[in-house]
Amino acid sequence: MMVRECKEELRQHGKELIKAQRDLVAAQEELLNIQRQLLEKREVEITAVQSTAQQEMKSFSSVLKEECASALAPKKIQSAIVAASEDRGCNIIIHGLEESINSSVGLETHVESLLVELGETQNVKSVERLGRQSLTVRPVKVVLKSRDAQMSILSKKSRLKRTGKFDKVFISPGRTLEERNERRQLVDRLKKMVQRSPEKHYFIRGKEVVEAPGTAEN
Repeated sequence: MMVRECKEELRQHGKELIKAQRDLVAAQEELLNIQRQLLEKREVEITAVQSTAQQEMKSFSSVLKEECASALAPKKIQSAIVAASEDRGCNIIIHGLEESINSSVGLETHVESLLVELGETQNVKSVERLGRQSLTVRPVKVVLKSRDAQMSILSKKSRLKRTGKFDKVFISPGRTLEERNERRQLVDRLKKMVQRSPEKHYFIRGKEVVEAPGTAEN
């Protein structure tokens, strides 16, 4: 009887051992499956990191190129500003010159006739009307050959008032944007001073608004 019970107990333990082994195999398979999933996830993360790194490298490269271009740009801009300023230093603007002649050749002849009145010839490089044609007379930009020619013409511009043909024409220097802003500020200051003291006379001298002599209050 005891032998039979022992055999039965051994058989039962054998079944439990087999079940435990099966459970162990299943657990090991599950563990392997989890490890496989972790490896796949890791590979995805590595791929994403590599992709991000490549994108950042491209972005860094683009930024570096832009910064290099930006570093060089101010020099180019400064050169352009200097060139434009030098060019304007040889310009004059003629206001009120009739537009009865539309061709560029006719306009050049018209400008030359005006300059002859000032005793200035052979100094013009180019002429052009500024802006679109309208009911008002457009100004004329004249590019001269030198700064000296500009200064000479500006010093004689008042003679035009004594001519019958160009007595309503006014000549001004071709100023830079900064110079035009400064001039506008001076004109505004002059207007305010005249409004405050209308009995006095003011004028612009260089970069200052000054009071004409002999206009002090009595």
